[in-house]
Amino acid sequence: MPLYQLFGLAKPSLPLPALASVLQNVGHTVLSSNGVVTDVKSFGQQDLAYDIKTRTGRYTQAQMFLLSFSVPPATLREVDHCLRVDEDVLRWTVVKSSSVERLPRSKRDLAKLRKLILNCDDEAGQ
Repeated sequence: MPLYQLFGLAKPSLPLPALASVLQNVGHTVLSSNGVVTDVKSFGQQDLAYDIKTRTGRYTQAQMFLLSFSVPPATLREVDHCLRVDEDVLRWTVVKSSSVERLPRSKRDLAKLRKLILNCDDEAGQ
């Protein structure tokens, strides 16, 4: 499964529990399709480079968040639908991450990765 990064903008007046609920809905969509959420970051309320106009108003600030996940490509439509129906989300984009390595698929791959990391730590300490 490829890794994706979802960068989103939510309404600036959105309280933190409501933003967590938005991210939780996307997370449930990812997990229901046997995907894995690898990282969640909130950048807080930030000024926008330009105004965003929606049906509910004009916004000069937004709550910014980043969600990294690994899912089958067909699941992206469900993620898109989940964000589209949520009125608290102003904009979003999903990008396939090419710089991040894939998740280990087996215990053997995980053991190789662990060994590689431990060897790097030992060499750095010397």
